Amino acid sequence: MTKASFKLYIGAISLLVFAHPLMASKIDIVNENKKELTVKINGEGTDAADPYEKKIPGEHNSTLVISKKDLNNKTFYSIKGETSNFTPSGRCDYLNVDKNYKVTFLNDSIGTTCIAEEVK
Repeated sequence: MTKASFKLYIGAISLLVFAHPLMASKIDIVNENKKELTVKINGEGTDAADPYEKKIPGEHNSTLVISKKDLNNKTFYSIKGETSNFTPSGRCDYLNVDKNYKVTFLNDSIGTTCIAEEVK
């Protein structure tokens, strides 16, 4: 093995050992409410005043991809959906950025309910 090929070999091994992939969570959101839904996503322990936010029309679906970078390098996050400031919002906690989810927001008699299912 030449000196140049040895350096290339060591470089490739170092890249495999020290580089880790950028993890992201794919979230399929189902809004079963008749009203527009405001979805807010926060990394656990981050300031709730600055969430990632998206509006989803009534009875529509949307897909989001959230990475650790979007969550201030947090691994876990919560997702909250609200249709009004006057009714309770639905919230799913402790979702992992390394996993994919189907999150359904249901309309119930007192507000919105959140149901998260891991998608493999």
